[in-house]
Amino acid sequence: MAINAEAIKKSVDVLAPHGTKVTEYFYNYLFRKYPEVRPMFPDDMGPQAKRLLDSIVYIASNIDNLDKLVPYLERLGAGHTKYNTRPEHYPAVGDALLATLSHFAGAAWTPELRESWTEAYSVASDVMIKAAR
Repeated sequence: MAINAEAIKKSVDVLAPHGTKVTEYFYNYLFRKYPEVRPMFPDDMGPQAKRLLDSIVYIASNIDNLDKLVPYLERLGAGHTKYNTRPEHYPAVGDALLATLSHFAGAAWTPELRESWTEAYSVASDVMIKAAR
């Protein structure tokens, strides 16, 4: 299935009113389900949470502009090496992201939207993993 860029962009509009609740949900889910990744993150998650939300919005806003998105993802992937991020960590983050999007999108979370986000995350994580090598 191809990525439905417009649906992804609209889904971010659904998240916006929830603000920091989105990132709180994401990290609570991630750390509860994958406690082994918690030591990779700072105690004060405030700045990290903002960076996550900014990244989600940037990726969603540019998913149909790979000339702009790929360099951003390459920088992001290379930067994650300082946190000892490894390829096996990316599925956990993807799982937490999809669970978060599903939670906040409610009835707007359709199988098609899930598939588009799954594909978008796959593209993003593949670029980041390659850049980290």
